[in-house]
Amino acid sequence: MRIIIIGGAGDMGSVACAATVTDPAITSVVIADRDQARAEALADRLGAKASAMALDITDRDALVSAIGGADAVLNTVGPFYLYGRPVLEAALEAGKHYVDIADDWEPTIDMLELDDDARARGVTAIVGIGASPGLSNLLAAVAHDQLDTVDKLYTAWRGGSGIPRPPDNPEDVKPAAAIDHWIHNLAEPIRVWRNGEFQSADALEELVLDYPGIGPGTVWTCGHPEPITLPRYFPKITESLNVMFSRPGLIDAARRVRDRVRSGELTVPEASKELVLNPSRRGPAAGPVPDFPGVFAYAEGTKGGEPARVAVSTNYMPEGEMGEATAIPMAIAVGMLARGEITTTGVLGPEGCIDPIAFFDRLAPYAGERSALAPLDIRLEVAPCP
Repeated sequence: MRIIIIGGAGDMGSVACAATVTDPAITSVVIADRDQARAEALADRLGAKASAMALDITDRDALVSAIGGADAVLNTVGPFYLYGRPVLEAALEAGKHYVDIADDWEPTIDMLELDDDARARGVTAIVGIGASPGLSNLLAAVAHDQLDTVDKLYTAWRGGSGIPRPPDNPEDVKPAAAIDHWIHNLAEPIRVWRNGEFQSADALEELVLDYPGIGPGTVWTCGHPEPITLPRYFPKITESLNVMFSRPGLIDAARRVRDRVRSGELTVPEASKELVLNPSRRGPAAGPVPDFPGVFAYAEGTKGGEPARVAVSTNYMPEGEMGEATAIPMAIAVGMLARGEITTTGVLGPEGCIDPIAFFDRLAPYAGERSALAPLDIRLEVAPCP
C-alpha cells in the first residue's frame, strides 16, 4: 500500500512516518508538509521508501491531487475542527482510504456525517486512532465484551502529564497547542451519552470510579470523541463518558483559568500560559493521583445476572512521549488496512472496524520490556456496584 502522511514532518506525523516505513505492507511513504525542507530531511533519514512533498492543505486542488497518488492518507494536522473534515472530503473525492488522530468531538460528528458517502465509494475512514481516542475505544470494546449487559461504558486517561514544568522566567513559556486544545475543550459545553441519548454537559464534572483491584479514585469529565462513537456500536448502553484523572490541584487550576476564559478575561493562549506558571498544579502539594493505568476503559452492568464492573488496560503502551502514544496506533491501523485485516467501509470509530486483540498484539514490538507481559489487563468484579 502506498500512503501519504499529511503533516508528516510534524511531531506526530514524523513518528507515524518512522513507524510505517518499516512495515513491509507499506510500499511507499510520502511525507507531505508545508515545511518542505523538514520533510526532505526526514525522508533522507528514513531511506528509499520515503519521499517528501511540499503541500498546503488549504489548497484543495493540490490536496486532492496529492492524495490521488496514494492508496491511503494519514492526517496528523490539527486542530481537527479546521482540518479534519476537509482532508477527509478530499480523500473521498479521490476515492482513497483515510486514517486520522482526531481528538475533538465536534469534528468527529462532522466527519461521521460522511459515512454514507464513504460506503458508497468503498472507502474505509478511521477517525481517532491514537491513544485517547484510539486505544481507549478498543479497550472499551474489550470491556463491553466481558459483561452480559452493559449500562455504563467509560474511557479514561491521565491528565496533565504533558504539561511542562514552569520555567524560571515567565517569558520563556512557549505556545503549546495541546494545552490550548485542552483549555478550549474545558471552556465549551461537551457532548456526552446519558440516559440513552446525547446530551450537552459541562466539563470537569467530578465522579468516583472504583477500579477493580485498585480501589476508588476521583475522575473528571472531558470533551472527547469516545462518547460520540461508542454508542454507535454499542447502542444498548445508557451512559458513556470520557474522563480524566489527575492531581486535584491541577483540576482546580484548570477550572480557574477555564472560568476566566468563559468570562472573557483571558484568551485561550493566555489561559494556557497561566496554567503552566501556576505552582499549585503539580507535585505532592497538588494532592494525590489515583494509581490507575494511564489509559483504560471501565464498564458497569451485569454478569450471570449479578451486578458487575470491569476495567481493562493494556501493558503495551508504546514507549516514548505523546507522539509515540498517539502516532504508533495510527501506523498500526494503516498496516492492518494494508493487509486486508480491516475491511469495513464507511466513516468509523476504531471500535467499529478494528479487532482489538489483533491490534494489541501488533503493539507488542513498541512496548519494550513490557512486551513480555500479557497484552491486556482485565479486572472483573461481580459484586454490587457503588
